[in-house]
Amino acid sequence: MNRTFIVNFVGKATPATIKHLAATTHENDGKWLISKVNFIEDQVAAVIKVELPKQNEAAVKAEFSSQPDLIVQFADAGQSRHGEETIYQLRLDASDRSGIVNEITQVLDGQNIQILDMDCQRVFIAGGGGISSSLFTANIALRLPKDLLIKDIAKELESLGEDTRVIVES
Repeated sequence: MNRTFIVNFVGKATPATIKHLAATTHENDGKWLISKVNFIEDQVAAVIKVELPKQNEAAVKAEFSSQPDLIVQFADAGQSRHGEETIYQLRLDASDRSGIVNEITQVLDGQNIQILDMDCQRVFIAGGGGISSSLFTANIALRLPKDLLIKDIAKELESLGEDTRVIVES
C-alpha cells in the first residue's frame, strides 16, 4: 500500500541537497508527484508531494529531517478533486507599481480562485531621454471554479491598469 504526504522545508541548501533527497526518495521506491523548489542565493523554500510504499515512509522522512540546515515539516496529502475545476496558466504584464501583487490576489480571491503558483519578476527598463521604468511580469497557475470563464477573469485582471495585459497560456 502506498502513502502520499507533503513535505515542506526552508533553510540553507544547494542543488546537490535537493538531488540527494530526490535520490533517497527514488531508492525507497518513491516519487515526487509535484515539486516546487525555489532558491534565492543559498536559501531554499520547497513543497513536495511524495508517494511511496508505506514501509519506506519512515526512512524517507528521516532523511529529509536529518538535513542540518533545513526546517522540515510533513503533512498528509488530501484527496484530489477531479473534474470539478479547471487549471489555467496565464501571464500578466504591466508597468510595475507599488501594491500590484496585492491587487492581483484580491481580484482572484474575490472570485474564489485558488492560486496554485505565482512567480513574479520585475525588470528595470532604461529609456531614452533619461526616463526609466520597471516592467512587472507574473506567471500564475490558477484553479478556476467550474462556473467561471478564464476570459472573464483575464478581462478583470486587465482592468487593473490601462497598460495591463493578460495572456492565457492554457
